[in-house]
Amino acid sequence: MKAVNKVRLIYLPAIVLPIFVMIVSIAGLSIGYSRINKADLSAGSFERFVNPLKTMNTETQEIFFELEDHVKKDPQIFDNEQYLNDLNERLKAKDSYLIVRKNGQIQYIGKKKVSDKLIHKLPSYGNKDSDADRGFFVSRPGNYLVKQQDFKYNDGGQGSVFIMTDLGTVLPHYRNIIIQVSCAVIGVLILTSTFLSWFMYREFVGPIRELKAGAERIKEGNLDNDVVINSGGEEIRELCNAFNEMRAELKDSIDARIVYEKQNRDLISNISHDLKTPITAIKGYVEGIMDGVADTPEKMDRYIKTVYNKANDMNVLINELSLYSKIDSNIIPYNFEKININSYFKDCVDEIGADLEQRGMMFSYRNYCAANVMVTADPEQLKRVINNIINNACKYNNKAKGKVGITLTEYDRKVQVAIKDNGIGISKEDLPHIFRRTYRADMSRNSAGGSGLGLSICKKIIEEHGGEIWAESKLRAGTTIFFTLNKVIDQSKEK
Repeated sequence: MKAVNKVRLIYLPAIVLPIFVMIVSIAGLSIGYSRINKADLSAGSFERFVNPLKTMNTETQEIFFELEDHVKKDPQIFDNEQYLNDLNERLKAKDSYLIVRKNGQIQYIGKKKVSDKLIHKLPSYGNKDSDADRGFFVSRPGNYLVKQQDFKYNDGGQGSVFIMTDLGTVLPHYRNIIIQVSCAVIGVLILTSTFLSWFMYREFVGPIRELKAGAERIKEGNLDNDVVINSGGEEIRELCNAFNEMRAELKDSIDARIVYEKQNRDLISNISHDLKTPITAIKGYVEGIMDGVADTPEKMDRYIKTVYNKANDMNVLINELSLYSKIDSNIIPYNFEKININSYFKDCVDEIGADLEQRGMMFSYRNYCAANVMVTADPEQLKRVINNIINNACKYNNKAKGKVGITLTEYDRKVQVAIKDNGIGISKEDLPHIFRRTYRADMSRNSAGGSGLGLSICKKIIEEHGGEIWAESKLRAGTTIFFTLNKVIDQSKEK
């Protein structure tokens, strides 16, 4: 579920729950008061709650109607003390009591202690208010609800009967219930707020803190651990996934940069070493010339040729380094064109064969491609690949009769080129690394010269052609370098 929908859903009970509790509390208040006063739960319970005076009036209404009947039919019954005691006991259950007055004198009091002040404040006989609402009115002689019924005795005396309800006894019940209801509402609000706070922390604050902790780890250089969030909405999880992807990409980038920097250091170290060797040789031969060691024309000629060859070696190293830098930075433009693989390799083979013959190497060429096979390639860069591989084959060959062979094989969509030699070979441990720049399988090969960039340059050029390059080798038996080129497919024939 989305986070915004969760927030909307959680705020619904935050609004409804307190209202529900208030309604339940009001109902409970009405029920509680009715139980306290042994009242029936008739219609209008909510009105009884909000108007406690009317509620207390209703509680004694039945007895008041009974008094009204006796006033009309048998007013002399108010001289009967037993009846008055029974009636007073019924009123006690409703926190009320009875007072009977005759000719201004109190004849009966249903309570032991009643102040004179209250007696004097009782309404007079014939009070007009006593007829209002069947004798219902409020007086405050010590917070009492007074209900009055006037009548005439048989002897003509003026009588009044009062139902006195002590508000000081009843209202505390209301106050207690109101306090309890208020506490319940406040408690529900606190619980609701606590739940909302917990929910917000779990869904938002907690995940944000986890992400912050993850950012702190990245700041400290720790890129190994993902941020794991088990809560939150879809947006939070998507944010977490994006954060983890960013961490992984950053880690890969930093790892690649570390490897790249190490390779650069190795490259500088190797180039420095390879440049130092010819420079040392040139310096030695020049000093020999200056000191007069080359005291014959033959020696002088040999020294000068050696200096020239070493200078050429240095030039080759510098050119290789410059070329690799351009290839690595992708600033060398490729001029791809459709070339006939047979014609192209026929020209290369003629040149390679003559060069290998001068070096005392045997050369063979086999072509298993059809006559009209076309490939997409940059002729100049492809020639550089072939020359680099051939030069390596010659450089690392210690056999009396060195051999180099080129084989072309046609497949459905590719042409495979295999260049094989019978040189010193490469061990299984070193074979997977030979296309890495500056890597040398045998450090003793440094004596042969070279920057160690040849095969790395080949790999980058072939990959730019959309092909693959790999090697197979066996120690003291020779090495075979394979690479593939994409054929030009005739779309009409393919359909």
